[in-house]
Amino acid sequence: MRDFGFVWGDMGVVAGSHHPYVSLPSHHSEKDQRVSILSLNLSYVLHEPSSSATVGRFVQQLFVNARSATRASRRMETWTDERLLPTIVVRDERVLWDFQRDASSIVLTIDLGASSLLHRTLHLLLPSRSSIRTLWSVDHWSAEARPYRCTLFRAETTIALPAPPEFRAWFAILVFRPGWRSLLLDLSRLSVATFHHDLVRTLERVIRDYTDQWWCWRPWWPVPAEEALPELKGAG
Repeated sequence: MRDFGFVWGDMGVVAGSHHPYVSLPSHHSEKDQRVSILSLNLSYVLHEPSSSATVGRFVQQLFVNARSATRASRRMETWTDERLLPTIVVRDERVLWDFQRDASSIVLTIDLGASSLLHRTLHLLLPSRSSIRTLWSVDHWSAEARPYRCTLFRAETTIALPAPPEFRAWFAILVFRPGWRSLLLDLSRLSVATFHHDLVRTLERVIRDYTDQWWCWRPWWPVPAEEALPELKGAG
């Protein structure tokens, strides 16, 4: 397996990336497309029809937050390691200690929070003699990706996993703390024995906990929640 560095555009929009679901019609403006895709994705996370006022408010807040996060990322990318390191808070220090001792080579992630700073942050927190872990984003598609169908927020979706069927891995995200001048690192170990269960549970937790920094510019599901979930049908 080759080492995948992140190739991010603004807040994770990757040129040439692929998702198995069809895109919206080309006559939609880019803003309209993003509103529709965010509304679709958030309908599952918030368990609301995609046209609901609650979903609409979250969509508008995500646009505001994305602009703030882009500015903050660009600013912090210019900082020296000595200036950046004190701004990083770890969600669970004991989990970080386990991560520093573990030999797993793969860290899974999604496009959320301060994605462009994640690799650098992990490098700063690992012992000096540790190898840099391979970062793999499960929502970015490539020729090397293995599609994995799973149930996420009550509905089936497809994520991109590394090709080997079994591997030891961690899951990590880096999010902005209030004020956009400090960061929170959230790490989770994924057991080989219960890997897929752990991954789905972790994905649901981090997306639910940090919905306002989930840069889900591509559809994770083929239709909005009100068309897929029986309890929401007819509510759109």
